[in-house]
Amino acid sequence: MKAQFKTLLALAVLAGFASQAYAFDNQQGRGQKPERPSFTSIDLNGDGEVDMDEFLQHELPHGYHQTVFSFIDLNEDGVISEQEFTDHKPPRPKKR
Repeated sequence: MKAQFKTLLALAVLAGFASQAYAFDNQQGRGQKPERPSFTSIDLNGDGEVDMDEFLQHELPHGYHQTVFSFIDLNEDGVISEQEFTDHKPPRPKKR
């Protein structure tokens, strides 16, 4: 009887840990696309333009800062204006 109780208690503890791990993974947004930041959150010095130094301060899903910056900076002047940021449509993931 005592061995059954210990087994049952161990299973309950393991189930609790498993449910907490599952909740943590879901809380991290696994499988969800990240929310797009606002222009003002990227424009760290508030001058109405985002240069590469400001852009590098923000995390990107795969860390392709230079590539993404180039896609957004349409006139290739080395800064992203609010209009360029607003007009940029991030690429959609390919459907399987």
